[in-house]
Amino acid sequence: MLSKVVFSLNLALIFLGKLDACSRIFWDNPINKVAARTMDLYFDEKPLFTLFPRGTPRTGEAGQNSLKWTSKYGTLVITGLEGKLASEGLNEKGLSAHLLYLHDTEYEKRDDRPGISNGIWIQYLLDNFSTVDEAVQSLNEFQVVPTEIIGRKWPVHVSLEDKTGNSAIIEYVKGKIVVHVGPQFTVMTNEPPYELQLKNLNRYRYFGGDLPLPGDIDSVSRFVRCSAFLKTLTEPKSIEDSIGVIFSVIRTVQVPYGAKDTSSNQTEDSWTTRWVSATDVTNLTYYFNSTSLPNIFWVDLQKLNFSKGQPIKSIDVQNSKFVGDISSQFMN
Repeated sequence: MLSKVVFSLNLALIFLGKLDACSRIFWDNPINKVAARTMDLYFDEKPLFTLFPRGTPRTGEAGQNSLKWTSKYGTLVITGLEGKLASEGLNEKGLSAHLLYLHDTEYEKRDDRPGISNGIWIQYLLDNFSTVDEAVQSLNEFQVVPTEIIGRKWPVHVSLEDKTGNSAIIEYVKGKIVVHVGPQFTVMTNEPPYELQLKNLNRYRYFGGDLPLPGDIDSVSRFVRCSAFLKTLTEPKSIEDSIGVIFSVIRTVQVPYGAKDTSSNQTEDSWTTRWVSATDVTNLTYYFNSTSLPNIFWVDLQKLNFSKGQPIKSIDVQNSKFVGDISSQFMN
């Protein structure tokens, strides 16, 4: 009993910080391997679908001794904040990455390794690696550096998934990198750090505990709900079925406009879900839905031209005229 009380108190202390509310899930089913996420933010970051061809020169944008590279793979990335943020993306080899907020992030002390801005961290991983294992093996070769974007520095963590069904959660906790690698790591939200989220999960009925599923919009409740619903999904009969089902799960943690956090976790912010996405890493198809618009559309990366020398192209994803396959928008 005492251990449960101590754990609850630790959780309460963790949640005193300022939080937001993104969520990510990953489903490996017989039809395809597909991830979905919500982007929850207190303002419109003006997201774009941006196509980066192979051979694109890049810099880490982290000041002195920034990492420099030339992209090995073509990528389709959701960029925002005037191109200073790569929220998530998919490369032509089927590696997908997602950037989410984690208030407790404490980055490593700066050393002599080349640095990369945390805002474009996932761009480097997508540009250069084809699998989760390859990306994870590279993590000690550079440093993630918090840089100021629109007047603040953003504490973040990253999730990855690939065509093999492998997954990774990457965090910086107390100044050290912490990596969870394996197909079992299918859910990521925000606070607390991942290890505590997993411990908390054991308190609920689906996972050996005695508590019913929580219904609030805080990150702990969302983590539990996503984990439970993924556990009970039935096998899809088609790709369309799989995408519809993964959207049905991610929408259980979508934060409506004006929603308030009534949990006991003392979160200060309830950030509205601005958009949701689904990334089919098996079939290289990227689905998108703005929560302020009724339409859903997608891009098939197999139809895109990622050849070296092609221009970087962007399209505004908040377009009510986009419905269905819009891959042709990148061919103009």
